[in-house]
Parts: sequence; structure tokens; C-alpha cells
Amino acid sequence: MAKAGSGTGAGSKMNVLYLNHVGQISGAEQSLRALLWQFRRTHVDIEPIIALPGVGPFAELLRDEEWTVTFAPLRRLQRPHNVVAGMATLLHILRTTPFLTRLIQKTRSQLIHSNSTTAHLVGGLAAERTDRPAIWHARDLVSLERIAPALARRATWVVAISGCVAERLEADGVSPEKIRVIYNGLDPDEWHPRDHSQLRASLDVPPNAFIFGCVGQLVPWKNHVAFIEAASQVVQDEQAARAHFVVMGGDLWGEHSTYLQELRALVKQHNLQDRLSFVPHQTNNVDAIAAFDAVVLPSREEPFGRVLIEAMALDKIVIAYGENGPLEIITHQHDGLLVPATEENGLANAMRAVLRDAELQHHLKQHARASVMQKFHINDHAQRVLDLYREVLA
Repeated sequence: MAKAGSGTGAGSKMNVLYLNHVGQISGAEQSLRALLWQFRRTHVDIEPIIALPGVGPFAELLRDEEWTVTFAPLRRLQRPHNVVAGMATLLHILRTTPFLTRLIQKTRSQLIHSNSTTAHLVGGLAAERTDRPAIWHARDLVSLERIAPALARRATWVVAISGCVAERLEADGVSPEKIRVIYNGLDPDEWHPRDHSQLRASLDVPPNAFIFGCVGQLVPWKNHVAFIEAASQVVQDEQAARAHFVVMGGDLWGEHSTYLQELRALVKQHNLQDRLSFVPHQTNNVDAIAAFDAVVLPSREEPFGRVLIEAMALDKIVIAYGENGPLEIITHQHDGLLVPATEENGLANAMRAVLRDAELQHHLKQHARASVMQKFHINDHAQRVLDLYREVLA
């Protein structure tokens, strides 16, 4: 594996200001933290400053790890659906950009790296006002329509976390010459297979249970309904007596207060109360995913699917729809199973297949970790980002 280099060529630290618009920890924050740690381990000449919106788990974690964390009045923004919402978004941008402009000058930041599209809304403007290069890290598979070209004009480079994100950006008018696809990376020393999981030990399941886990934020687009419907089909098989199911995650931003109630009602409707458990969002992702025998990702608009590479690194079986991000991660029947989008009961059929076929289980687990280390190693991710930094500042 390629390793991140040890210098910038200038003989001094490169001040990079990272903008993250939330204080909670989800996939984007885990990916940023992995990048920062790889830079630290390989002693690259980068001085990272992470700007976050006040207190929260992410800020606390980074401070505990002795990163330089500072405040910026960033926040989540909903897509405006009316004039009032649009004005509120515009007001936020107008108020926040001068603050970030001063922060860039105060920290003597040479490069602005926005860890989301929302952060780049203000980060790109502030970088433009201070004549600094900016990187827009695009992590969402949503259409930005007319604002995409304007955002791209304020970015020196646009980093897309997958090919499907890059295609969506191009469809919205972003020049392909400005886009670089850089997959998220994992540290193999952190994500290594283990024989014990505290979470699994806490679950009320038999020792020989085969646990299917569905991991992700409790938001409708994650499509937990499809996982529960598939579970209701699987339990009808006589050979599925040891199958159990877990939905793990939380509504991190409190925007879907009734969604968990709806999912619980669906579980009750299918009489799955004794076979399916709900587990809240976990801070120790390695231990949590280690609790499962297989991880199912039922979302159809997944920009990447970080949980898949995490599970594969832990030698877990992975199942997902053969669309968008997962299609770029999983090689069907080699290191995981891809369900055709048009196949009726496809998730249930894939789950039945791994339950019934011990040889298939062994084959998939045997190749999963090796595939991740080859395609999604943190060394490669960090090196490509570092090369981009050096090119920008050359």
C-alpha cells in the first residue's frame, strides 16, 4: 500500500482548516477522523484545525485526542421548500461567511477543506474572500440542481466519495475536470476481526444465533422498512430458526421523531417482537458491528456505504442492493451479495442464501477483508488527499 508522505516540500507545517457542519458523529465524521489520524501516524507536515458548531460528541472526541478544535457557527440546513426557508438559509450564509473569513485569517489557514456540501456553502465563499484554495468534499447523493455550478466555482477541487456521486455532480453541471473520486478509507489496525463483542453479549439471543444487522441513522431514506419486511419473510422458513435481526441507529438530529414508532409498529404487525431488536446509536462502532454475522444495507440511494467496508474489514457477510455506492464496493458472490433492484423479495432471498449455505458464508468472509484492504485502505485515501493538497498549494 502507498503511504502518505512525510513532507509538503516547503519545510513548514501546512495549516488546513477543516469545516464540519455538525457535532454528531456519522459516516462523514468517521471518515474525516480516519484521515486526520493517518496524517498524524505518518507525520505529514499538516497542522489541522477543525471548526465545529459548538459542543457535541465529535468535538469532545477530537479534543480528547488532542486535535485543535475551534468554534464556527455552522449548522444543518434543510433544502428550502418556500421563500421563508430560503431566506433563512441565505441569512445563515451571510452571517457565517464573515466569521469564517476572520477565522481563516486568524488561524493563517492556507487551505479550506469543507467536509460536506453544507459546510462548503459558507466555506467556499470565505475561501474566495480570503483568496485561499478550497476543497469541497461531496458526500451526498442528492441533486443540487442550479446551485451545483456555483458551489463548484468556489472550489479548487471537488472530492466525490464515489463514482455515483461524481456522476450526479456532473449531471448537475459540475465540470468533470474539477472532480476527483477518492473513496473513504479504513485503518486495518482499528478495524480488525475479533471473537468477542460486548454488544452481542448484551443481546437476548441464543449463543448459536445468526444475527443480521441493519446499521444506519433512523431516517426514512435508509429504508429500514425493507429490512423488516425481508426479516418477516425469512422467519417463515424452517431453516431460519436461529436467525435474529437488529436495527441499530438513532435519529441523530431529531428530525424524524415518529419514524422509530412507525418501525416498531411494523415489527409488531409482522409479529417479530421476539426476533428483531432495536439498538440505539453506538459510539464504539467496531464492537457494535462485530456483534453481527451479516450486515444488510437496504438503502437504495446510498452515496457510498461506509458500514459495508467496516463490516467487510471485520470479516462479516454484507448484503446490499446493486445500485449506487454499494455497487462500487461489493463484488457479487465474491466478497458480498448484491441484490438486483428489480428482484422481488431480493433481500430476503439473499439472507436465506447465507443462512442455508455454510460454504457461501465461508467464501464471502474469506474474501471480504482482503477486498477492503485492497480498495479502501486508509493509506491510499490519505495519500490521494495529500497529493491534492500539494497540487493546490504548489
